[in-house]
Amino acid sequence: AGREADDIVSWLRKRTGPAAASLADVAAAEALVDSSEVVVIGFFKDLASEAAKEFLQAAEAVDDIPFGISSSADVFTKYQISKDSVILFKKFDEGQNNFEGDLTKDNLLNFIKSNSLPLVIEFTEQTAPKIFGGEIKTHILLFLPKSVSDYQGKLDNFKSAAGDFKGKILFIFIDSDHSDNQRILEFFGLKKEECPAVRLITLEEEMTKYKPESDELTADKIKEFCNKFLAGKIKPHLMSQDLPEDWDKHPVKVLVGKNFEEVAFDENKNVFVEFYAPWCGHCKQLAPIWDKLGETYRDHENIVIAKMDSTANEVEAVKIHSFPTLKFFPAGSGRNVIDYNGERTLEGFKKFLESGGQDGAAADD
Repeated sequence: AGREADDIVSWLRKRTGPAAASLADVAAAEALVDSSEVVVIGFFKDLASEAAKEFLQAAEAVDDIPFGISSSADVFTKYQISKDSVILFKKFDEGQNNFEGDLTKDNLLNFIKSNSLPLVIEFTEQTAPKIFGGEIKTHILLFLPKSVSDYQGKLDNFKSAAGDFKGKILFIFIDSDHSDNQRILEFFGLKKEECPAVRLITLEEEMTKYKPESDELTADKIKEFCNKFLAGKIKPHLMSQDLPEDWDKHPVKVLVGKNFEEVAFDENKNVFVEFYAPWCGHCKQLAPIWDKLGETYRDHENIVIAKMDSTANEVEAVKIHSFPTLKFFPAGSGRNVIDYNGERTLEGFKKFLESGGQDGAAADD
């Protein structure tokens, strides 16, 4: 909670005071550096220079990090500065980063983005907002039980790979033994006993997951995986359960990632699928109605009622954002998909199917 309080204080100071505190002497500079996990100081001989103005614009744009600015010769001497400079001070990793290059607002913001988070950050309730709210939308996750032998060695390997990808990929580790993190393991289709393991995810509009070819967790293998991802040479990893032997023996057919394509897009069949999550209350309420619907069309020559656990199976053709989601895949070669938006009753479903997927269909966007 202390860390959160620090963040709130920094934010309030930035909102209510100047974008960068004026540092008249060494004591003021030292106090600022000491005040927060991350601090940015601009050293400018002329505070009215173009470079100083760019620095202040960058300071305006960042809410959660304190900035300072100084033209004091004593402050320059204290930090061994001879020319205009910007330094990011931090209480982790290498301790400080010196800005190099053309001093513009955008370059400074990129520099701060790349250096203000630890090389490797542990996923906790406190760090989650920084992880998800940050600029870096590609994350590599190391699922590492703190109880594992050589815990530190594995973490060090991960950390030594991270330096090459600063500002491009965020390196995160998750204690896979911790009960709070079980949902995240489920989301990646991982079981506790499969950890330590590495996965990569992009948090763009569609979350896409990637899995390394090798289970080896050496720094070289992790770097190779990240480089291949950045070069666009890795296909998304789609989870699938194994196909149950009796998947088609019941009125409601069971779909998994491995058989979804051939069943849903069978050109001779009209396939109505419930995408569900085992923990979802609405799905549990729907289950007996869906079973009755399966019974109703059990012997129908071209209507198939099916279901898929979307927490354990993913398919390229369909992205599921809420549960239950009901989609209809009409016969024919067009690979059409119709969203069902009608009443979740046996009558509503039957009307929809008898109308060829029209009565109860969601309006096109």
